[in-house]
Amino acid sequence: MKKRSNIFMILIVFLLSRICMTSLAEDVKDAKAENGQDSKWEFTITPYLWMTGIDGDVTVKGRDAEVDVGFDDILDELDIAALAHFIAKRGRWEFFVQPNYMKLSPEGDVERKAVTIDADVETEMLILEFGTFYRLGTWGSRIPVSLDILGGGRYWHFNNEIDLDIDISLPFVDKDIRRERDVDSEEDIIDPFVGFHVKTSITKQLRFSIRGDIGGFDISDDTSDLSWQAIGLFEYDISQRIVLGAGYRALDIDYETGSGDDKKGIDATIHGPILGAGIRF
Repeated sequence: MKKRSNIFMILIVFLLSRICMTSLAEDVKDAKAENGQDSKWEFTITPYLWMTGIDGDVTVKGRDAEVDVGFDDILDELDIAALAHFIAKRGRWEFFVQPNYMKLSPEGDVERKAVTIDADVETEMLILEFGTFYRLGTWGSRIPVSLDILGGGRYWHFNNEIDLDIDISLPFVDKDIRRERDVDSEEDIIDPFVGFHVKTSITKQLRFSIRGDIGGFDISDDTSDLSWQAIGLFEYDISQRIVLGAGYRALDIDYETGSGDDKKGIDATIHGPILGAGIRF
């Protein structure tokens, strides 16, 4: 399975590199033809709010806990979130770095006949995305549509902790049996990914874009089995320097390692509306 994934990734990277290398020499000429001068660097910084919900499971030392935090509950469960998007653009090329940090503390309980389990789950998550877009072309005059290819990496840092409070009520026994168990794990993953980006200008000020990527491919012990992302975004230019953005983002990861009491992993989808305001310079 891993050999096939390795071959698949090598072919994708090779094809992307061939496209980029053959187009790099023509990029400057195209930029001059379109703009009448050499392209200049353009930078954008966008702090934004990702109103997330999380659906999935967390496994720590062989013990599974369900994490189901909806959008309505996220403010109660969210301890802290810090998100931003940095872009450097020139001609057909666009480079980006996007750090995301979240800390959630959802709670839940499970009842099984005489056993009641209260579970407190603390999930600390750092996601650092970085990569490059390359514009293959733009088509249409009235409503122009452009297509970019995308390649990059996504670094994940997880720190999961599960606190279990087990209450056992036995028949004919006056006193309940109580047990507490705390388990935690820390994990670092880095996923290569490839994808696409489609953009269209609805008006001179309003744009819409769709981004999709897929990564991981289980190519090593330090990558996920599979991860994917989908983003739909509207952007509106308030001025030449200020841009507003609103849309929806979904990010999924499936990762598992070890077995028995050493088993750990996460299989979850992080999703929700996004809002941001960017500054160009």
